[in-house]
Amino acid sequence: MPNKVNWQEIYNTEYVNAPECWKTCGGYCCKNFYGEHFNILDKSGVSLPLLENEYEYYKSIGGIKNITTPAKKRTFTLSNGKSFSIYLLSCQCGGLCEPHGHRPLVCRIYPYFPIVDAFGTVIDFEYSALMDLFYRDPDNNHKCTLVREQAIKLKRELTVSMKPLLRDPEVVFIFRCLKELVDRLKEKMGGFIDTLDESQKKKFIAKYEWMILSGKPWKDPAFSKRIDTIYDEVKAAFGNEDFL
Repeated sequence: MPNKVNWQEIYNTEYVNAPECWKTCGGYCCKNFYGEHFNILDKSGVSLPLLENEYEYYKSIGGIKNITTPAKKRTFTLSNGKSFSIYLLSCQCGGLCEPHGHRPLVCRIYPYFPIVDAFGTVIDFEYSALMDLFYRDPDNNHKCTLVREQAIKLKRELTVSMKPLLRDPEVVFIFRCLKELVDRLKEKMGGFIDTLDESQKKKFIAKYEWMILSGKPWKDPAFSKRIDTIYDEVKAAFGNEDFL
């Protein structure tokens, strides 16, 4: 059987060791930045995705007590009949989650997620929050202090600390799919928000909302075929055993 993540081990791992970094940026990572421009999406709630096995562990330890809205379950089915589910938590804690040690993986590895090959080897990193994708020059003008000042160090540390997580083919598959998802979104959006004036910014956000809600960037046979290919590649890399 393919290796599966020990979520207790993951939740006991400190991926980003930057105590009180929120004091340097006003808790940017835990806010729905640009939310004041949203007309349809939640202006204040941050959406936190969890894999099904992670969500089961998260529930077993009691979750975050001040996230009270039930998670939304989204199930996706591949052409081969295999399926996987993502649970979305709507968080309005603003960084004051209780207990802090129960926060999901996506929070623990912010501001990045790993770009990996089919074997789970880290090749590079991409921004884990969708709106973070649209900075032209993040090394200089990103609002997260870690991105501006500690990117090289942080990526080096994550490359090492995420190895246990990336022994699970399902996790590798999800990260590879996420890379395809964000690449499609960037392609459809075709711009950078930090180059726009206020009027242009509102139009950009309106387009972004439409893309997210309609799912347009990902509604075509080519995208579905690519996801099928990713599954086959990861399956082959991990010994040709099904993992979903």
